[in-house]
Amino acid sequence: MKINMDKWAGEIIAADDVRNLPVLFFPCLKLINKGVKEVVNDPKAHYENMKNVIDKFPKMIGAMTGMDLTSEAETFGCRVHFSDSEAPHVIEEIVFDRESAENLKVPSVTSGRGPVFVKAAELAAQNITDCPTFGGMLGPFSLAAVLMGLERTLKALKKDPETVHIILEKCIEYSIAYAKAYKEAGANGVLLAEPTAGLLSPKQCDEFSSYYVKKIVDAVQDEYFFIVLHNCGQTKKLVESMVSTGAKGYHYGNAVDMLDIIPQIPADYLVFGNIDPTTVLTEASPAQVREATLALLGKMKPYSHFVLSSGCDLPPVVPIENLKSFFGAMEEFNNTK
Repeated sequence: MKINMDKWAGEIIAADDVRNLPVLFFPCLKLINKGVKEVVNDPKAHYENMKNVIDKFPKMIGAMTGMDLTSEAETFGCRVHFSDSEAPHVIEEIVFDRESAENLKVPSVTSGRGPVFVKAAELAAQNITDCPTFGGMLGPFSLAAVLMGLERTLKALKKDPETVHIILEKCIEYSIAYAKAYKEAGANGVLLAEPTAGLLSPKQCDEFSSYYVKKIVDAVQDEYFFIVLHNCGQTKKLVESMVSTGAKGYHYGNAVDMLDIIPQIPADYLVFGNIDPTTVLTEASPAQVREATLALLGKMKPYSHFVLSSGCDLPPVVPIENLKSFFGAMEEFNNTK
């Protein structure tokens, strides 16, 4: 469904109540008796869970595809391990040096599992009509680090940065095509996950991440298509670089204090975060989830552009009762404002 996303964001900022958009997909699979492997390979099953999430938690302000950070790398040629109880993970890199970087082929956006997520987003946009649909994508530097291996990539930043740029140029060609595929399918935006950029210095983030993210933003973002840039690393000193991309939304992980982040971001950009997906939403009791959520909401009370979220993608093992407590705490907070 076509939605003016600038208006959508403006209404969130102007609202008296806090809104909620966790990165929620995999924990709800247990409610429809499906496994991870099935939904990351079958667009209809994937969409079914997107609808399931919205039906279970109607206070969410958007529908999201699952955050599978292996799809793009697998399409480039990496091997991926699948199971029904955890998100897929890459088990080998494919770029080792300048020669293999130069020989790396940019795959078609119609190959691999990308079309699974695009089709699921298309089905969601057609059938979930009371909120926008967001696709999930891996950011350019994070994708390059998967293709090359994290340790090798970090060494190359200092010893052979040109090889990293060669890979990034190929990643960005694919990523722009992928984002355009989401847009053409009717999605209203993407959550662009760039967690590995959290390991960079501000100068490195400018050169190896934000410069390339901006290419995606410039290619697809408009009043009807909204990009949320996610980085769950130590981003306190990277906010300025992230905002330079021009994305209209920014999503942060629990590695940072939101009070160090949100004052740096203009009040007309949405800022999402950052309840710990592991020690709070997975391992804590419902009462502790409520306490942590209310504490964050209290700190964020002065900031109308804040949107409550998880700090990162939620793993399949998150208890449903903890999710209910998370949403319930937001309702409690809004009712007492």
